[in-house]
Amino acid sequence: MKIGRHLKLEIYGESHAPQIGMRLEGFPSGVHVDSAALQSFMERRAPGRDAFSTARKEPDVPEFKSGIKSGSTTGAPIEATILNTDTRSGDYEKTVPRPGHADYPNWVKTGRIPPGGGANSGRMTAAMCIAGGLCLQALERRGIKVEAKVEKVGDILSAKAEGDSVGGVIAATVVGLPVGLGGAMFDGLDGAIAQAIFGIPGVKGIEFGNGFKSADLLGSENNDAFAVEDGRVVTLTNRHGGILGGMTSGMPLEFRVAMKPTPSIYKPQQSVDLSTMAPTTLQIRGRHDPCIALRAVPVVEALAAFCVLDAIVADESGIEFRSVGDGEGLENIVIDENVARLYPKLAAKAICVVPSGEEHKTIDTVAKLWSAFARAGLGRKDCVTAIGGGVTGDLTGFAAATFMRGIDWVNVPTTLLSMVDASYGGKTACDLAEGKNLAGAFHPPRKVIVDAGFLETLPLRELRSGRAEMIKHEIIGGKVSPGRLDATPTADEIRANVAVKVGIVKRDPLEKTGERMKLNCGHTVAHVIETATEYAVSHGEAVAIGCVEEARFAERLGLASPGWAEELRARFAMAGLPTELPEGMTFDSLKPLMKGDKKREGATVVFALPCGWGDVRPANMV
Repeated sequence: MKIGRHLKLEIYGESHAPQIGMRLEGFPSGVHVDSAALQSFMERRAPGRDAFSTARKEPDVPEFKSGIKSGSTTGAPIEATILNTDTRSGDYEKTVPRPGHADYPNWVKTGRIPPGGGANSGRMTAAMCIAGGLCLQALERRGIKVEAKVEKVGDILSAKAEGDSVGGVIAATVVGLPVGLGGAMFDGLDGAIAQAIFGIPGVKGIEFGNGFKSADLLGSENNDAFAVEDGRVVTLTNRHGGILGGMTSGMPLEFRVAMKPTPSIYKPQQSVDLSTMAPTTLQIRGRHDPCIALRAVPVVEALAAFCVLDAIVADESGIEFRSVGDGEGLENIVIDENVARLYPKLAAKAICVVPSGEEHKTIDTVAKLWSAFARAGLGRKDCVTAIGGGVTGDLTGFAAATFMRGIDWVNVPTTLLSMVDASYGGKTACDLAEGKNLAGAFHPPRKVIVDAGFLETLPLRELRSGRAEMIKHEIIGGKVSPGRLDATPTADEIRANVAVKVGIVKRDPLEKTGERMKLNCGHTVAHVIETATEYAVSHGEAVAIGCVEEARFAERLGLASPGWAEELRARFAMAGLPTELPEGMTFDSLKPLMKGDKKREGATVVFALPCGWGDVRPANMV
């Protein structure tokens, strides 16, 4: 039972199990948790508080197992449980399904009727409220407010007196949202909210804005006119409910939820005994809400907050610019051997030290990582942290992608090249004798932590290699940085440069549209230079040479203006980078090696040619 794109919420347990719980992955680090406010929110949903709810009494105090330290979130998965202290499983029939409940489908699917509804019970919403309560606090700090209220409900007390129940309608509003949150079709925020809301037992319908009413209107009656108010675009009405094409419009997000009457009623009902397949009359016992809509209000708020925060975090880069210090809060560290020598306090917390250099980016090193993970007792819910350059990140990410069919990982790049390039996009790999990065997987890190302090101990050659990727991003983005190329870049320079790659990856995460191909600018030549020199030429140096050679190729094809390659060569040279092929190599002599490049299509070599600032084009060579 898990939902979410970037944030991942898992709910587990059953109504009459010893406990229920939730696990929330991807929650931002450094968020202060107001425990009193969270408990107050939990009590709005808790049972046994008034005459309108069940007599079952549960304290509903969450016990946090991980993810929160000294009152703030750490970035690690947040896990919390709630004890079930007031269960009466004997009140429930074991072979007679209750009308309106999921008892019969559960019997067919699992061979039993779980007491109290099991995982289909409204009891499970308490765990949802833990996660949602945290999300509400994170949103409030961003100026976003989520509120829900009962809009419509029947005569609860009369229905209760007759042993019956009533349904209701909950209206929810989210204000303070930016424009454009969400996406088209299956990426829509309204779709995400609908999926989450239908996870609340008893929900039978949801509508946004005019909803079903819009089916009876003319287009002129349903459309919302645009206007400018205080310098921003607004709509004069909000019939669309703040959602257009799956994306927020900047107007309040408004939706309504229909809750059915509580199916557990005390009136006699017709059913069947599944053990004998004979008809029987069911008289439900136990303690039940006469109207579940009342206690569902905070649950609607909780899940709406989760979906909104998930969309916001997914739209952000997932990059934190901060110091990692001595590694506090970092789990199961894998560290590069050179970094380990320079930062012994980080090394002391490592479960594995990996050798430096591209020559060690092999399946043998991946196997050593798998063994280290196993010796450390890591399970499916654990996370590893890579601290090192691009090789360490690639290896650790690939090992994480394949250990126990995939565990989470965090990337802490320590070289400029990995800070601006290798840490983003989710590509993980190891090399084979036949070529670079031929074995790998898409497995994005949960987050990337950029600590520019690592650059203080980075050798000059490594700094220059990173500059090569930064210039490549300038080519792709069409914007030349005004900073000095012979100086260590600042965190702000890195942040601005990284935005080019992050934007492309978000638009084409799995290389399906061709947009992400631009990031291979200069790399077809670069990869064969690395292979041919047995990695004596570093990746950044190879990228600089590759971009210049491919720019010359673009000129020969008539795709770039004469003089473009020389302009680009001068830019790389200003950063102290090589710009000519190693002695004995020519573009033509490298063609046979290019046919082994992973970007090839059959016998066709595929290039992303730099043709000008902001102009990278695909080109093929047979």
